[in-house]
Amino acid sequence: MCGIAGLFRPGGGLDAAEAGRALSAAGEAMATRGPDAAGVKVLPEHGLGLSHRRLSILDLDHRSDQPWTSSDGRFTVSYNGEVYNFRELRAELAAHGTRLRTEGDTEVLVEGVRTWGVEGFLKRAAGMFAFALYDAQSRRLTLARDRAGKKPLYYADTPAGLVFASELRALWRLAPALKELDPKGLESWLRLKFCPSPLTLVKGVKKVPPAHFLEAKADGSHSLTRYWSPLGRPRPAGEILDRLEAALETAARRRLVSDVPVCLFLSGGVDSGLVAATLGAAGQGLTSYTVGYEDLPAYNEFAEARATAARLGLKHHEVVLPSREALTTLQDDSLVLDDPSSDWVWVPLHHLSRRARADGFKVVLVGEGSDEVFFGYDVMLKGLKQLERWGRPGWRVLAKAGRSALAPVYRRAARGHSRYDLMRRAASGEPVYLGSSVGFTLSQSHQVAGPRLRAAAPDDAGGEFVARLYDEYSGGAADPSDLAGLVSYVEFNSKMTEVLLQRVDRVTMLSSLEARAPFLDHELVELAFSLSEADKIPGRRLKGLLKEAARRRLPAEVVDAPKKGFSFPFKEWLRGPLSAPVGECFAGTRLFSDGWVDGRFARRLLAEHRAGVDHAPRVWALYSLARWYDRWIAAR
Repeated sequence: MCGIAGLFRPGGGLDAAEAGRALSAAGEAMATRGPDAAGVKVLPEHGLGLSHRRLSILDLDHRSDQPWTSSDGRFTVSYNGEVYNFRELRAELAAHGTRLRTEGDTEVLVEGVRTWGVEGFLKRAAGMFAFALYDAQSRRLTLARDRAGKKPLYYADTPAGLVFASELRALWRLAPALKELDPKGLESWLRLKFCPSPLTLVKGVKKVPPAHFLEAKADGSHSLTRYWSPLGRPRPAGEILDRLEAALETAARRRLVSDVPVCLFLSGGVDSGLVAATLGAAGQGLTSYTVGYEDLPAYNEFAEARATAARLGLKHHEVVLPSREALTTLQDDSLVLDDPSSDWVWVPLHHLSRRARADGFKVVLVGEGSDEVFFGYDVMLKGLKQLERWGRPGWRVLAKAGRSALAPVYRRAARGHSRYDLMRRAASGEPVYLGSSVGFTLSQSHQVAGPRLRAAAPDDAGGEFVARLYDEYSGGAADPSDLAGLVSYVEFNSKMTEVLLQRVDRVTMLSSLEARAPFLDHELVELAFSLSEADKIPGRRLKGLLKEAARRRLPAEVVDAPKKGFSFPFKEWLRGPLSAPVGECFAGTRLFSDGWVDGRFARRLLAEHRAGVDHAPRVWALYSLARWYDRWIAAR
């Protein structure tokens, strides 16, 4: 796994020395993404400069260092990621008469684009990646991102040209002026606790959306193209459970493709255990890690993880994390990411990643994606019931009456907005289920917004994003009436992509560790979205189908255990040892004094939480946002 950055100025002169210095600085800003090699290439006659930081995993030879140029000089690439099926694609290319001079996947990417075109290659590739590929013949730059959005890619149009990078901190080395908060991005972040692609929190900066590629031409124009959707496949023929197990095995084995050792983050649940179990003999002796707390037994999954490891013959390690160390990590300003995370579970992930890297690993398998794809959250089942209820004519009439009667009350009320806003959305014909990542409702936006945000009056980008997901599902699903599929589609494209995958990528890469998620293999995802509700959650048992598969391979106490996941008692700590630090942040942050968020409202939330009202997710969202703003935007 690597870090990439670059600039494209096709219409004007490019000073090679100046560009080289900026690109080197951009690479240095994301050095943990690639500690094994660094490279810069500037083509001033083409107005192009590329930077690369390499974490060597496939073809460890320096001939595969990047930026990498094809033998005829036509293509130059800076590439972050892995194409797991590169050997199969290599065989296809050989059948076309292509001769390759390296053993890794970078050259396969370049020659695949030459043979099949950008979209043709992307549709064949199974992997996770973000890359910048320049075609000197057509003078066209392509920026592409994998289907699920596992690898990040930011870009911005500036007076000096197009700039792009894997991380904002690297992008700012190429365009230091891009440090202004975007009101539209802030509005969506407050609403959903993330910025839906292509939005970001930074004015003028965008993200290449998952499953898209951007083409920038010599005349300065550029366009976005979507190349994949998981929707529309017919229900598979044959035994569903057998098809699922075969797809899981393919997905897991693909992610063993590596020239360095691979390990596993093992929770006490079915997800990561099933990944290891599907590997069969190939997984025997695989090293696994589980995190837990010596003084917080309710948050430990050691017993279940031990049972799984023993059943599968894993070489298992327990990472014991004292709660005081988790508290220290949570407040470490050096770990405030340049794009904030609304999920506090990054703390145990950070400690797991540090341990695995210290033990010499560069690659880890993780269980992300299973809950969203196979319907594993309680909130998803709640959302399904809400869609059914508020879709009935009688309930819609009730919603309209309730909205009219209660609107004056909720213009002033400080609590209860989630229920009222659900009624408001149902009455207005807006999406009823917004996903499991929800911050402040639209009906409460006037309370959380500071005077500067209110004056900007941004559009409801978060609501528009979710409405677009509903439209995509309605127009693309094989059976649009299957509401369980709609709920999964919203989760897949919202919290999973924009919160969980961002967290996994950024936190593991701080330790120069590549995380691979078998449950996000595109063929497995396509299979999951082709299944009906009755197939996927028979009897409306969460992850019912997946647990049937797990029951064949994992101990019963693991399959039947209540869901925990990696976490800690943030809600309780916010009334104890975290109360003062968060209060100090809220007293002094520039996010409030600059007028973006109403500080009195935020401090009232914290006070109510201390008094017993659960505001933990929203307090954390404001706390993480404030620390990000103070470190990366206000401190210029």
